[in-house]
Amino acid sequence: MRRTGKAARLAALTTALLCLALAPAASAKPDHTGAPSAQASIVGGAPATIADFPSLAYIQAEEGPHDGFACTGTVISPRVVLTAGHCVEDIETGRLTPARDYKVATGVANLHDVTPGNIFKVTRALTFPGFDPGATRGDAGILILSRPTTAPPLALATAADSATMAAGTPVQIAGWGLEHAGDSSAPATLQTTSTTVQENDYCRRAASRYYPFYSAALQLCTTDTPGLDSGGCFGDSGGPAIAHRADGSAVEIGVISTGAPGCRPTLPNLYTRADLVASWAAEWVAAVEAGAPEPPVKVPAARLPTLTIPKAKTLVGQTLANAFNNRFTHSFGTRVGCERASATRVRCGLSWFWGPNDYYGTVSVNYAFLRSSVIWKGDYAIHWVNDHCWFESGHRQTCALHTRRG
Repeated sequence: MRRTGKAARLAALTTALLCLALAPAASAKPDHTGAPSAQASIVGGAPATIADFPSLAYIQAEEGPHDGFACTGTVISPRVVLTAGHCVEDIETGRLTPARDYKVATGVANLHDVTPGNIFKVTRALTFPGFDPGATRGDAGILILSRPTTAPPLALATAADSATMAAGTPVQIAGWGLEHAGDSSAPATLQTTSTTVQENDYCRRAASRYYPFYSAALQLCTTDTPGLDSGGCFGDSGGPAIAHRADGSAVEIGVISTGAPGCRPTLPNLYTRADLVASWAAEWVAAVEAGAPEPPVKVPAARLPTLTIPKAKTLVGQTLANAFNNRFTHSFGTRVGCERASATRVRCGLSWFWGPNDYYGTVSVNYAFLRSSVIWKGDYAIHWVNDHCWFESGHRQTCALHTRRG
């Protein structure tokens, strides 16, 4: 995915106005999310003006005091912004980001130039009903603004625009994402680059190393041929791939979805086909702007997030600190080895020294639901024995072995 975490974007929002208007004061804290990523602020690109891309929208979401992300979007009507589905729904948990957590800025290329008039609250956040978060297909969503923006809408490609989605079509992409995957902050200025639609066989073959789900019916891919030195990166998620019709008018043919690990421009960027979601988006535009009936809303099923090994080790430490207090927190020589039991459970073996005793045992940690919240639990079996008795007395059978379980 191509959305970027809080730490990268906060560095770009340095003006007092933007800090006050786009982000609460508490948001200037480190990012601890490990949020799904994206390829963004354009690797190998160049700065762009809002006159070049008047329909682009900068999207920021605050998920509590520590968590958040940024994406790019496209104004498709005065109150509707199109973006990526994974910028609306967390692909691990199935949780929709609440509308109140979003702020959207339009009409500026440089985020330092944002004024209150450029900033919009969001009243609804919705994913495309065909969004498959497991395979990241149908990756599209919309944000409904609390008031109209004057940014001009960008047309979405339909079946009648098949020529603009053919291999060899030159397109432009733009966004506020990172310029390099390892950067700690994103540029404040919109970036852009040119790229080219590729043959579907190439897309499937070249992306198979990092994305085995490519579907020509649902997706497009592009590369910067022949140089292969520019493309998207973390933070560009939801931005447009823009082509031009025969009459010269601009049309969005794809929504930036995902790309190669490390934002490598030698491998293709992947997009949700605009013609896949155009009719659904048009129904929402009609509902929002003209009072037409709303289309059906898909409510995603909640899912437990994947428990990573680094996160499991952190939870092991918390489990033992709670159970053994300074006998663990003041210990030394700690060794931990973990293995995955399932997507949501990790089992770890460990040992440590404290005072005259050697401690060893196992801890299993897992995620679970408690009512509507995700919690974690740690189960442990820890043994300890006097070091001198065990290793130097010559009478191990007489050593007292202690055990605590929890």
